[in-house]
Amino acid sequence: MRLFAVRWLRGLGIVLLCLVSIFITGQVFLRIRRRLHPEPMPPEIAPYLDAPLRRKLFGSPEHIVECAGVLPGMRVLEIGPGPGLFTTVLARRVAAGKSSGSVTCVEVQSKMIELLHQRLEREEVGNVEIIQADGCHMPLPEGSFDMVFLVTVVGELPYPVAFFRECARVLKVGGVVSVTEQLCDPDFCLPGMVRRCAEAAGLEDAGYVGIPWWSYTASYRNTAPGSVVSSQ
Repeated sequence: MRLFAVRWLRGLGIVLLCLVSIFITGQVFLRIRRRLHPEPMPPEIAPYLDAPLRRKLFGSPEHIVECAGVLPGMRVLEIGPGPGLFTTVLARRVAAGKSSGSVTCVEVQSKMIELLHQRLEREEVGNVEIIQADGCHMPLPEGSFDMVFLVTVVGELPYPVAFFRECARVLKVGGVVSVTEQLCDPDFCLPGMVRRCAEAAGLEDAGYVGIPWWSYTASYRNTAPGSVVSSQ
């Protein structure tokens, strides 16, 4: 009986090891493919973005907005909001205490915009403007925002330096680009890669919070907008 139990446990261990190996191999293949051919996350993935396990392991939207330093009264530009997982939290934070803060969302995919509209209507959030556009070419005036808010977006971009230049263009003097990256995302970027792109665009590293290889929020400040060349 004991010998049977040992063999059963050994067999179970082999099966589990095979499943883990298949999962890791699949993740490696997916991440290499996404790195070679960056593109926006497909709308079909939207239902999985708010999974309870993801919130538990990588932080809730409320926690991430807090780490980004979003304050009441701010004018925030969220690029790549997808179905609006963070948008409603941002909108409520900037409008807290009867403040006149607002959120502008720039999203390139029409299906994601449809999902975003549905969430805003469902949660009765009104201080949000939605623009369909490419993040590297935004129809927005210079020096308009206190913060550009990004969550798992940088790895989806084919030209990240040009993107950060455009972010710098629309930021006010002293404004901040907040970048959150999470390992669970197949387009995950380490802080060093993001920092190099941001600094190449003329932004100043303002540090980060979190664990660099797991989940972190980094900040980059616009200190000299006059020296930033527009990507348009």
